[in-house]
Amino acid sequence: MSEAVKELIDIVIKLRSDNGCDWDRKQTSQSLTPHLIEEANEVVDAILEDDSENLKEELGDLLLHVVFQAVIASEKKSFEFEEVVQQINKKLIKRHPHIFDENFDGENLSNAKNWELSKKKEKNRESILDGMPKSLPTLIVAQRYQDKTGAVGFEWENVSQAMNKVDEELGELKQAIKNNDLNNIEEEIGDLLITIVNLARFFDISADLALRKTNQKFYRRFNFIEKIVKKNNKKIENISLGELLNYWEKAKNEEK
Repeated sequence: MSEAVKELIDIVIKLRSDNGCDWDRKQTSQSLTPHLIEEANEVVDAILEDDSENLKEELGDLLLHVVFQAVIASEKKSFEFEEVVQQINKKLIKRHPHIFDENFDGENLSNAKNWELSKKKEKNRESILDGMPKSLPTLIVAQRYQDKTGAVGFEWENVSQAMNKVDEELGELKQAIKNNDLNNIEEEIGDLLITIVNLARFFDISADLALRKTNQKFYRRFNFIEKIVKKNNKKIENISLGELLNYWEKAKNEEK
């Protein structure tokens, strides 16, 4: 173990000691989970912003939570941080015999590369769809479900087929709206969303990251509108939609 990682573990242990920090000492594995999720999302933000300095910092914050959880587990005599590292090392080697096993004959190369089937067998799961974290964002769940089923051949053969499905689901949504059937509208919106996610997979695009980027773009453009309105000493709620859309076009042109 590197000296820097060992020092980090020692720091957390000291913070958890009787003479340590009140906040750190009272934390549990459960109480830390919201902070863990927050730090993971801040790592994603740093990646999207292509900010290497911030990414370095946020990865450190995330590593702190990994160590924190391991220290709490050590206090309970459950496991040590080193065991966490050893287990992931073994898992990676086991799931890549075609890379690490010199005696691997290559006859079952496709199966060896199929993580989903390997995990199902290893975890004794009923379905390859099992094992998804309950707190995972729904767009990521949708894409991971399709990654898993696609790994065993359940997916469209090409983009044209995927696009046809998008058109089909859009048509069904339009019909549901025409019928003013709220339950069916909800269902068809869900169906349309999952087909869009499927389409994203054909281009190796993360639907979740695509939506995150679009949310950021929406924020920038609307904030641009707010600044113009404020500069003109107006109230945004009193401005017509037509004028707001004109400002929106100006925001788009500013980004070009």
